[in-house]
Amino acid sequence: MNELTPTKQRGLILGGGGVTGLAWEVGVLHGLLSAGVPLLMADEVIGTSAGAFAGAALLDARGIAWAYDRQLMGAASEISADFPPEVINALTSILRDHVDDPEEAGRRLGAFAIDARTTDTAARMAVVRDRLATGEWPSDRLRMTAIDARTGRLHLLDRASGVKIDDAAAASGAAPGIWPVVQIGETLWIDGGSVSVTNAQLASAFSRCIVISPMTMNFSGASVQSQLDDFGATRSLLITPDPASSEAVGANPFDASRRPGAARAGYRQGLAVAEQAAAVWR
Repeated sequence: MNELTPTKQRGLILGGGGVTGLAWEVGVLHGLLSAGVPLLMADEVIGTSAGAFAGAALLDARGIAWAYDRQLMGAASEISADFPPEVINALTSILRDHVDDPEEAGRRLGAFAIDARTTDTAARMAVVRDRLATGEWPSDRLRMTAIDARTGRLHLLDRASGVKIDDAAAASGAAPGIWPVVQIGETLWIDGGSVSVTNAQLASAFSRCIVISPMTMNFSGASVQSQLDDFGATRSLLITPDPASSEAVGANPFDASRRPGAARAGYRQGLAVAEQAAAVWR
């Protein structure tokens, strides 16, 4: 699989956050673009989990407004789920025990995911295909993170990797204990945000980077901002939900009923932070 390319000028990193996080991110992207921030100038768009779908929507020829309208309408194919305390506890325990060894954390999470009972694979893939509404990669600039469940290693999947976009997006969003592990060839994949919800460390590949993250904290206890501070671009901006967006998104990232409200809140926030984002991009 392809790995991160050498340093480039502008990067856009989109983090994980479930179905509500996806709706919020699409709203933020729509707000930023509506305010004139030239996000499509990004040399690379790197999406993790929900961010993988948001990145695909951003680069889709049908435009982000099309994707935003779909969030407002809702979709029968979306599957609402709870975020069980036992799953949260397992993720937190593994990540805090292996905070200095991301690959070991990834292997432990992979083993947990392989053994977990989750939604039926066919039902989950139907959601993935409906979200994308295309079988084609929209751009060579789009990359989706996923973790090899057996090695724990983070990979970046793209058009050149030979992986179909629906498989790549499903792998990137295969939240351990919630959605099924994704098999592509001989490799089993779990959510690219399993160890780091946004993979903000990837900002180090760019001189300027905008990071949009529905979640402010990793399950390890480290904040996304601290990760960006440690590994970030020369000039960067982290956008996370403001109080109104946090209320709209709610506590359960897998509550599909909150999609329209999360998208609207994201749109308003995108408009509000457009000047800051444009300053980073210039």
